[in-house]
Amino acid sequence: MNNTQPWHDPIVAEIHATRERLAEQYHNDLLAYSQAAEAHCRELGFRMVESPRIQPIGKESLIQ
Repeated sequence: MNNTQPWHDPIVAEIHATRERLAEQYHNDLLAYSQAAEAHCRELGFRMVESPRIQPIGKESLIQ
């Protein structure tokens, strides 16, 4: 039987803790978190650039 302990990386642990804290702060609402992050970036003076959306391909266009 293998009794080795899993490797612990403090940076990965910090990332996981931060993710958990943000999930709790925004009640696991990814949209709310994204909007808050975008607002924060705008406050810091960053410009937001949106990429054009890719149109989904329907089944009809795949059959020729």
